Amino acid sequence: MRKFLALVGLLLVVALPMGCMKKNNQMEIRVADFLTDPVLIQILNDTLRKIEKDNPGLTIKLETTPYNEYQQKVTTQMSANNAPDILFVEVNNFVDLFLRGVLEDLDPYVTKDQMDLKPYYPSVVHRFSPNGHLFAVPQDTAPMGVMYYNKKIFDEAGVPYPTGKWSWPEPFLSICQKLIKKDAAGKQTRWAYTEANPINIENFLFSNGGNWVDDIDHPTRFTADSPQGLEAAQFRYDMIHKYHVAPSISEMQAFNYGMGVENMFINGQIAMMSSGIWYTPKFLKEKNLDWDIVEFPRGPKGGQGWGSGGSGYALCKSSTKKELAWKVIKAITSETSITSLAATGMIQPAIKKLAESDVFLKSPGPAHKSILLEMPENAHYQPFLSNWEEIYYGTLTPALDPVWLGTQKMEVVLPKVCKTINDKFFSGKK
Repeated sequence: MRKFLALVGLLLVVALPMGCMKKNNQMEIRVADFLTDPVLIQILNDTLRKIEKDNPGLTIKLETTPYNEYQQKVTTQMSANNAPDILFVEVNNFVDLFLRGVLEDLDPYVTKDQMDLKPYYPSVVHRFSPNGHLFAVPQDTAPMGVMYYNKKIFDEAGVPYPTGKWSWPEPFLSICQKLIKKDAAGKQTRWAYTEANPINIENFLFSNGGNWVDDIDHPTRFTADSPQGLEAAQFRYDMIHKYHVAPSISEMQAFNYGMGVENMFINGQIAMMSSGIWYTPKFLKEKNLDWDIVEFPRGPKGGQGWGSGGSGYALCKSSTKKELAWKVIKAITSETSITSLAATGMIQPAIKKLAESDVFLKSPGPAHKSILLEMPENAHYQPFLSNWEEIYYGTLTPALDPVWLGTQKMEVVLPKVCKTINDKFFSGKK
């Protein structure tokens, strides 16, 4: 999911009144979502129609918008006092909505209905519970420490398939060096690794014990230039420019990077790609692609860590039909509803027992899908900041682009841009 966040960009700073327009039909509930997969949309539609059937007179209107347009549309609707009653939120765009004060505190509803949050993965519940109050009911979690690997390439190179015990720099680097390939003229035609998102240091940073900020929930300082961060960033740089096991930006562009790094993986131009489980449907369609997954390598000191997505449903704070909307949220996030989603293999349920069930584990997907079950324990979310997109995509990413291109050095650029970020965005924070 996070590969799309760059497209949201600075649109998140749009002013956002808290009003929701009264509707003529007092039994109509509007649900906004950003699903794009037709299978998931159909499941949600079927769920909503069943809720209507169980509640005569109730009408539920589903308003689907692609993710890269979703936040802008929602903020525009709220500015016009025409917001939906229920908002589908991602763990990171949730932050902006919460900080604007437009989401309803769900604690009174949870208490009244005696909803038990213990069955959920604690990490995603915590993310949706700033200051200890729940503001969204989790649907799924999406750790991005999934390492896809092409089994055919490993077999061709005579390299054993990786296991969760591997680490970087070794044996990860040695494995990578055995997987690259050059043509007769010496031109490199295959690389060992890259991220599905534009080149980044995130999983290397987290697995090395570092983080973007000093405190994810209450950040006061940008810390990517810590010793752990510098070591992680330098290794990612060296993978491109010293060891040549990962492609540079220009090399990816030469192989139609604009079409998606996942296509380089499908075409055998990249042996391994890190991301989340949501690439499963696309890879399953490729009959000639023999693949599986493993956890992202541990850091030099044995630590594990990766970014994470996930989603849930929130209630508009000034909806005029909160009780009715809450009833719909409960039904959408019920075990029955989530089970239908889990059976597709596209999402990992936020309810642990559903993730651990055969419904999910035996759904279409990789052979070692069970590695996902413990991954939320080492998941890291983006800092709880309204302007994180501006910091990351507006400042950090452009500063590092020349590094990935090889025209500037990581050890020079990263400390410099971290100072810029601290001076501009964290000055005065305590």
